[in-house]
Amino acid sequence: MAGGIGAELFERDEEMKILMDGLAAAQRREGGVVLIGGGPGVGKTALLDVFLRRAADAGAQVFSASGSVSVTGHELAVIKELFLGPEEEETVRAATRSSEGVAEFEDRLFAAMHRETRRRPVVIAVDDVQLADAASLRCLLYLVRRLRTAPVMMVLSESTGPHALPPAFHAELLRHPQARQLRLLPLSRDGVADVIQHHVDTDETSELVADFHAVSGGNPLLVHALLADSRDARRLDPRQPSRAVASTAFTKAALAWAYRDEAELFDVTCGFAILGESATPALVACLVGRGADAVKQVMTALDTAGLLEGGAFRDDAVGKAILEHADAVTKANLRRRAALLLHDDGAPATVVAHHLLAASVTEPWAGRTLLTAAEKAMEEGREELSLDCLRLAGQSARTERERAAVVMARVKIGWQIDPRLVAPWLDALVGALDEGHLKGGDAAWVVKHLAWHGRFGAAGEVLAALSAKPYAGDPRVEDELLVVRHWLRQTCPAVDTNAPGTATRSLRREPQPRHVSPSSYAVELLGTVLAEGPQDHTVAMAEEILRGCRYNETNVEALEAALLTLLYADRPDRALFWCDVLLQQAGAPATGTVVAILSGVRAEVALRQGMLPAAEGFARGALSAISLPGWGVAIGAPLSALVMATTVSGKSGVAGAWLNQSVPEGMFETRHGLLYTHARGHYHLAVDRPAAALEDFLTCGGLAAEWGMDTPTFLPWRTSAAQAHLALGNPREARALVREQLARPGGSTSWARGVSLRLLAATSELDQRPALLRESINLLEAGGSQVELIRALADRSQALHALGAPAKARMVARHARAVADNCGADPLFRRLFRDEVHEGDSGSEGVEGEGEGSSSLTAAERRVTALAAVGHSNREIGRKLFITKSTVEQHLTRVYRKLGVRSRAELSDLFVGTNMGTGAERLARTS
Repeated sequence: MAGGIGAELFERDEEMKILMDGLAAAQRREGGVVLIGGGPGVGKTALLDVFLRRAADAGAQVFSASGSVSVTGHELAVIKELFLGPEEEETVRAATRSSEGVAEFEDRLFAAMHRETRRRPVVIAVDDVQLADAASLRCLLYLVRRLRTAPVMMVLSESTGPHALPPAFHAELLRHPQARQLRLLPLSRDGVADVIQHHVDTDETSELVADFHAVSGGNPLLVHALLADSRDARRLDPRQPSRAVASTAFTKAALAWAYRDEAELFDVTCGFAILGESATPALVACLVGRGADAVKQVMTALDTAGLLEGGAFRDDAVGKAILEHADAVTKANLRRRAALLLHDDGAPATVVAHHLLAASVTEPWAGRTLLTAAEKAMEEGREELSLDCLRLAGQSARTERERAAVVMARVKIGWQIDPRLVAPWLDALVGALDEGHLKGGDAAWVVKHLAWHGRFGAAGEVLAALSAKPYAGDPRVEDELLVVRHWLRQTCPAVDTNAPGTATRSLRREPQPRHVSPSSYAVELLGTVLAEGPQDHTVAMAEEILRGCRYNETNVEALEAALLTLLYADRPDRALFWCDVLLQQAGAPATGTVVAILSGVRAEVALRQGMLPAAEGFARGALSAISLPGWGVAIGAPLSALVMATTVSGKSGVAGAWLNQSVPEGMFETRHGLLYTHARGHYHLAVDRPAAALEDFLTCGGLAAEWGMDTPTFLPWRTSAAQAHLALGNPREARALVREQLARPGGSTSWARGVSLRLLAATSELDQRPALLRESINLLEAGGSQVELIRALADRSQALHALGAPAKARMVARHARAVADNCGADPLFRRLFRDEVHEGDSGSEGVEGEGEGSSSLTAAERRVTALAAVGHSNREIGRKLFITKSTVEQHLTRVYRKLGVRSRAELSDLFVGTNMGTGAERLARTS
C-alpha cells in the first residue's frame, strides 16, 4: 500500500488528489475535465476504477464506459454504454439517421444530465477514450461545453499509441477552464519496492527490486505479473532464492497491454520483439507493413510504459512473452523478412544469422552469411551459435564448391573448439582439395590437420598435390604452405616436406621479405633455436612478434612457436610473461584449442623454472581445455610436463597412471613424442628402473639428432642419460655424455651448463666437487631453475659432509629448504636431504641459508658477516655500518671462531648460493 490509496495503487497519491479535488469542485457546481494519459499497462484503468468507487461512496452518480476497436464503427456506442439501456436501441438508431436527429439526441441527453445534477454530482468516465466512436466523442464535447457550471466531472483516460484522439477533440477539451491533464509514469524503484516488500524476505528486497525493475521497467502490470510468477516458482521450490521469474502470468500480462484491440500495437510490438537491438522505426515499419508514423506512435507508447531502452525492449523477457502469442507461421515469416532486411541493411552476420536459424532459411545468400557468422561467433567465444550456423549452412549449400566451403569452415571452427570435431571431416576435406574446390589459403592447412591427427602419409600426399595444378603458383597457397612446411619440420619431422617444386628458406642465409607473416617468422625462429641453439637475435625477434600479437587475432602456430623460442633460448622469464599476457587475454572459460596449447606451453615454462605445482596445474588445465583425443599427436607435450611435475613431486603413482593413458602411435614421430619419451625416462629413474630410463633417453637422443633438434635447451637427453649411467654404475659413460652436452650449441647457457656441472661433479673426485658445484649453484640461481638448484645444493651438502664440514652442509641444506618451500618441491627436498633435515624443521631468520652455527651471532656480527661474505673490505664494511675498521676486525675474529672458518674465502664459500648480496644489503639496514 502506498499513501493509503489502496492495495492496488502505488505512487499515485498526487494523481488521486487531483481527481478528488475535481470531485470536490463538482460538488460545488464547478464542472471539470481530467484527461489521464500514459503508456500501456501503467495503471490508468486501475486509477480510474479506484477513483470511481470513491466518487460513488461520496454520493456522486457515476456513469462509466470503455472505448474499443470492436465498436469504433458503431455510432454512439460509448454514449449508449454510458447512459442508455437495451430498450433505448431505437432511440439511438433514430438519432443517427440525420444531423437533426443527432442534435435532438444531444439536447435530450443534456436535459437528462441537467435533471440528474439537481439531485447530486455526476461523474462521467470513459476508459480508452481514444477508441471511442466519432459520434460519442461529439456528444462528449457537447456535454463538456454545456455543463461548465454544472456539478459534472468528466474523467477520460487515453493510452498512448497508434490510435490517438483527434487534435480538435484535445483542443476543445483543454479549453475548459477546469481541464487538467495527468500523465502516469512507470513506477520508480521505490514504487517497485512498495509492491513487492510484503511478499519477500526483507534481506532479499534490495536485490529483488533491482531485478524486478530491470525486467519490467516499473510497468505496474508487469511488476504484479512478475511477483505472481516468482511466488509460484518459490512455492514449487521453497529452497530457491527469490528472484524475478517471467512465466505464465508475465506472458499473459504482456499480451494484455500489447493486444488492446489495437492490431497496430500488437504488430509493431512483435516487430520490436523480433528485431531486438537492431530495431529502428524504419526497419520495424518495413518488417510489419505498417506506416512509419504508426511505428513511432507505438514506440512512444512503449517508452512511456517503461518498456523500451535505447530503442529496444529493456529485457528479453518482454519480447519473448509477446512472441509467445504469435503463431509459428507468423513468427517464421517475420524472421525470414527480418533476416533479409538486416542483410540488405548491412547488419553484422551474427545478427542476421540469429533470424536465419530461427526460420531455417536456406537461400544461397543465407549460406554465405551463415559461414561469416560462424567465424565471427567463434571470435566472440559463442561456440554453440557458430556450430548452429555451420549446420544450417550445410543445408543451404547447393554446389560442390559451396559444400567444400562449409566443410572447410567446419574444420577451422571445429579445430578452435576441439580438434576432435575435425576428424570426421578430414576425408571430405581431402576430396574437396582433390577436386580443386578449396580456396588457396585454406588448401595448405589441410596438411596440418592431417598431421595433427597422425595421418602422416595422407599429409605427405596432400603436400605433393599442392605442388600441382590448380594450386601450383597460387601465391596464397605458397605463403600458407611456407608456414605449414616449417611447422611440420619442427613438429612432425616424419612428414616429407621436400615435395617437388617447393623451395625452403633459411632464417640466417636469406633475409625475410616484408610480406612474410608473423607465423612464418615464428616457426622459422623456433627451427633455428632447435637446430642451432639460443642466439640473441632470435630472442629479440620472438619478443617483437609477440608484441604485435593478440589472442584470437594471430595464428596459434605463431604464438606457440614464439613462446617456445624464448623458452628454448633460455629465457623462461620472458616466455612466462608473454604466456600470462595471452592467457589473460583469453579470459574465461579456459577452454578451446588455443587455450589448451598456451596452457601446455605455460606448463613447460613452469617445469623449466622448477615451479612444480604450477607446472602440474597448467598441464592439467591444458588436458581439460579440450578432449584427450582432440590433442592428437600433440598430446605428448602436456603429458610430458604433467608426468615430469608429478614424478619430481614424488607422485610416481599419478605419473604412472598418466603414462598408462593411451596415446596415438604417431605421437612418437613428433617433437612432442621426444618430450614424452624423455619424461617417461625420468619416471623410470624415479621408480628405480635405470636401464629402461637409459633406453628412453638414448632413443630421444637418436631421434633428436636425426631430426635436427639436438640442443640441450630443448631436450637435455645427455645429462638425463648420464644420470641413468650413474645409477647403473657407469661414471665414465656419464662423464663423456656430460662433456658432450657442454660442447653442444646451447650447452653454455646458465640452465644447461648448471645441470651439466652438477653431473660432472658427480663423476669427479671428491675434492674437485665443491668448486664445480659452487659454479653450478650460481648458474642455476641465475637461470631460475629451482628443482635443479635443489639437486645441486643436495650434492654440495653431501660433498661437504664427506669432506668433514657438517656445519657448512647443514647451512646448504637450510638454503635448499627455503628453495623447496618456494617452488613446492618439499617431497624432493625430503628425499634428497633425509639425513640432514627432520620433518617439521623451518627456515632460520637473518641471513638466508644460515645454519645453526650462525644462530649464535649477534645482530652486529651478522651485519658484518653478510657484507664480508660478498666481498666487501673491512674499510668498506666500516663505512657502510658507520663503525671503525678495528671494530670490524674484532667482529670478524669472533665470527670465524663461532662458524669454524679461517678466512674470508671460507666464509664466502660457506654462504655460496644463499643470495648474500640481497641479504647483505638488508642486514646492513637492520639495527
